[in-house]
Amino acid sequence: MALGFLLVVQLRAGRVLSGQEEVPTRNVYALAAMLRQERQARRELEGQVAALTRRLEDFETAAARRKTVAESLDRELVQLRAALGLIPLTGPGVVVTVDDGTGTASGQAPPVVQYVDLEGIVNELWAAGAEAVAISGVRVTAMTGLGQVGGTIVAQGQRLSPPYTIAAIGDPQTLEGALAIRGGIVEGLRALGLRITTSRRTALTVPAAPGIPPFRFARPAAP
Repeated sequence: MALGFLLVVQLRAGRVLSGQEEVPTRNVYALAAMLRQERQARRELEGQVAALTRRLEDFETAAARRKTVAESLDRELVQLRAALGLIPLTGPGVVVTVDDGTGTASGQAPPVVQYVDLEGIVNELWAAGAEAVAISGVRVTAMTGLGQVGGTIVAQGQRLSPPYTIAAIGDPQTLEGALAIRGGIVEGLRALGLRITTSRRTALTVPAAPGIPPFRFARPAAP
């Protein structure tokens, strides 16, 4: 009976297996080929993404360099404009007031301020480290000329009248100390009878120059 039962089970199992449909071999090969193609396409796309990422990094680096260069040029332009006196400047410094002298008991004419007196004080301030100077509201630059027409001092084409005020931006202690040197320009002018006062300022402003005069004869030299 046991042997008969096993034979029946084996026969039924064989019939079930023989009744199932087999997967065609050509479909398996086609699926394998499609899988290989998809993997190759994925590798190509990954390569393109990597190349685009490198190009993006190069563009960002170049843009950062251009931005740095532009910022450096902007800072240099501001410094050049300040050096040429084209923009107003503010900072600590000193204010020097120069006025004509008073009459004497002997009836002599009082001493009058000359343009060379103002030039001497301004040169002393430049030598002491002044970074910006103005005389009675006129910015003094490398192209500012001082002159005298009769009894009137002229600066940059503007007529000035006493008392003359010289504003200089820089270290107040250094500038004031340079003007107070024994035997210096200020002591000499006071000895002539001019009235000169000096005061420190924590903040003062010098105006901008009206502009750079055009060059008629000068040209940039060839490198």
